Amino acid sequence: MVSINIRFPLQDDNEKRKLFILNDVTRDALISNLGLLLLTSKGERYYSPNYGTNLLKYIFEPKDSLTISDIEEELRLTVKEFIPQLNIDRISFFENEDDLGNPVGDNELNVLIEFTFNEDVFSEQGTLTLTI
Repeated sequence: MVSINIRFPLQDDNEKRKLFILNDVTRDALISNLGLLLLTSKGERYYSPNYGTNLLKYIFEPKDSLTISDIEEELRLTVKEFIPQLNIDRISFFENEDDLGNPVGDNELNVLIEFTFNEDVFSEQGTLTLTI
């Protein structure tokens, strides 16, 4: 089967004796691409200093509606700029417990992003969970 990209987070592929586990499904590739984009800090990538987000600046901010609104705006603007074919359908924030009911730390914010990828006749939906 043909691979699309490297799965994020990076893991060894001991089963196939390859360096990394690869994505061979488009939805998984989109989730990896979106995760890499959102978890890359601006200025971290050489020759592309605007690539990524400034999510690290929200680490010690209070979990209030203003901070959550700023994070949502940062996510939407970044995706619109770097993956314009991907539409964010909904962003959900979990302050006290994640979407599975597991407790979230005092300085953490769990974010569930639901998206749709549209390019010509191809369409794909997926979700990504981030802990900020």
